[in-house]
Amino acid sequence: MSKKLTKQEKRMLSHQWHQKRAGFHATVLLIFLIIPFISHQWLFTSSAPESTRGEDVEYRISMVGDMMLGRHVEEHALINGFHIDYVFEYVRPFFQESDFVTGNLESPIIDANDPEIEEQMEEAALRHKDIHLHALPWAIDALEGAHFDTVTLANNHALDYGDLSLYQTLEHFENRAVEIVGIGDGLDLSSRQVEEGLMDSSRISYFDVDENFRVATIGITDSYVRGFDSSENVGGVFTSPNMDILGTRLRHAKNPESQGGGGADLVIVHIHWGDEYQVRFNENQQVDAQFMADHGADIIIGHHPHVLQSASIIKGRDPLNEDKDHEALVLYSLGNFVFDQGWTTTKESTIVQLDFLKDGSKQLSFVPMWIENATPRETQGLLKGYRDRRIFRMLSKDLDSEIYHVEGGRLVIDLDKTNVLEGGFLHD
Repeated sequence: MSKKLTKQEKRMLSHQWHQKRAGFHATVLLIFLIIPFISHQWLFTSSAPESTRGEDVEYRISMVGDMMLGRHVEEHALINGFHIDYVFEYVRPFFQESDFVTGNLESPIIDANDPEIEEQMEEAALRHKDIHLHALPWAIDALEGAHFDTVTLANNHALDYGDLSLYQTLEHFENRAVEIVGIGDGLDLSSRQVEEGLMDSSRISYFDVDENFRVATIGITDSYVRGFDSSENVGGVFTSPNMDILGTRLRHAKNPESQGGGGADLVIVHIHWGDEYQVRFNENQQVDAQFMADHGADIIIGHHPHVLQSASIIKGRDPLNEDKDHEALVLYSLGNFVFDQGWTTTKESTIVQLDFLKDGSKQLSFVPMWIENATPRETQGLLKGYRDRRIFRMLSKDLDSEIYHVEGGRLVIDLDKTNVLEGGFLHD
């Protein structure tokens, strides 16, 4: 029969046991402390690419989703002593090597650092809205530095502070390199009013890439609240009850200049629509997309859901020849691009790049992006394969498998296998 140990003997043996294993336990603890740090480096550390454009590209158009440069995005910059342009740190080369860049700005521009303006903001904030967004004027500097040419402000946050946000936004964007669409002093203004300096919320922004290629951009929203609507003599955003005006604008954009039209070779529509956080587009989106395709839109860029939705190619009518079909590419939602939301699906993003190649062919590619600390970056690290598959699966679920493939880490649509932008350029 074994001898029963006293309490003192048990304590001594336990102490000796722990002493022998102290080195092992310390090593295990160190590993557990190091693993999260190393994993974070592998999973999240990213760098900006040195080059993004091949020599075979004649023109490149880049398109992105929702950008919000206020709230916690701004707080992060101020706390760390950054300029707000830090959010474009990893993606700037993609835009520098593009001929035209466009996206959605999800907030008005308000100089809250001005004591007089700050004093007005509390009273101006719309009471029937729970969330109020705004960005400081330095956000425009960031957009210019990132080489954006156009942004739409036709969305459900553009007038969160009523007339104050409207007038401040128009004032701060005046004479800046980035043009705005979807917001203005009135709707369907006369040529005289435009000559007097008023901005039409339904205006089309034209951008000449060179003497042979013109891009037209317009913004409209199907998601808005009472008081946001722009009308004949009232400033605001361009809203979906005015789809007939949108149709007129699109047909005008596609008409050659020799016939009094805009002479656009590519017509892009930004539209704020759909259901937030839903990965599937709804019936209203399909109806609106068909209307825009029938009136000449080439690419329809969806915003508002904050998550990626699928791309689709739909058949419409050629606005210049009703006996001829016209196909449009619909990007139902490009999700977030710069935003402070933290769910996985709201952090999955993409840059869409439309390339016109020197051999006359056309292709559209999706660069997979991940948003960390409100900063988009190309997917890298151990989770790249997993994240790319999720993003590509979502974007391609409504595409014919014969027209797309994955190449060089991108999802690529061969537009020559479709009728999108068929028939070359219309510019005269």
